[in-house]
Amino acid sequence: MNRIVGTQEHPLLVVSCKVLTQAEESPHGPALFRRLAKLTREGTRLLVTAAEPDQWFPTRGTEDSVLGTQGRLHQRLQEVGGDFDGIYYVPRSVFTQDRKRTAALQDILSRYQTEAANTRLVSQSRAFLKAAERLEIQTLALEKDGSATERFLEALESES
Repeated sequence: MNRIVGTQEHPLLVVSCKVLTQAEESPHGPALFRRLAKLTREGTRLLVTAAEPDQWFPTRGTEDSVLGTQGRLHQRLQEVGGDFDGIYYVPRSVFTQDRKRTAALQDILSRYQTEAANTRLVSQSRAFLKAAERLEIQTLALEKDGSATERFLEALESES
């Protein structure tokens, strides 16, 4: 198994929003959020990724569900003493999806001024993981079943 923590002083951990929303429902969720919080306190930068929504909904009088999810995850992490840098919305396109994934990952590396060797992507999307592997980003592939949260937590704890 690849290491979660990179080789530089402040590693970058990129986690799919779906992985975290699934963790909220898991019995292992609280432990996972506490471990992520500990990593951020120790200097790991945490970035959440999500597919760009087809449409952003006006927020007058209501809350956009995408922004609501972002706020809820941020609050959940802050409650246990952690933080994340934000959510990176990956653009979608029927004909250029693979290029969009690769470009998004390159943009993330550039924005964080970090190397692929110092970055880890955790996702359930095989296509996104493949794009990361082509860039030599370390990956952790999770299944879309209930064991994903437990496996992610085990990977994080094995780095202690």
